[in-house]
Amino acid sequence: MASIWNPWRGCHRHSEGCKYCYIHKGDAKRGADTTSVVKTDKFDWPVRQNKKGEYKIKPGGLVYLCVNSDFLVEDADGWRGECWDMIGQRSDLRFLFLN
Repeated sequence: MASIWNPWRGCHRHSEGCKYCYIHKGDAKRGADTTSVVKTDKFDWPVRQNKKGEYKIKPGGLVYLCVNSDFLVEDADGWRGECWDMIGQRSDLRFLFLN
């Protein structure tokens, strides 16, 4: 089973090709400010547990990372280390980076 993990939202246009980016189009439809990079309420999603202490994302799953952002966006430099720690903690999952 696949999951989506967007620890933050937002991105910056760095090239002419960015005008065709689905992130900017999707955020515009929702009225979201793509230029503002902010943590989401699902920042810690891979390590969240249910009342039984089991991970909410089941072991063996595929996690699409940063579907609505850029994992390498400079504004997230201070948070990326925490993400790497969570990825290391969840070595039972496969993470797919969509940059």
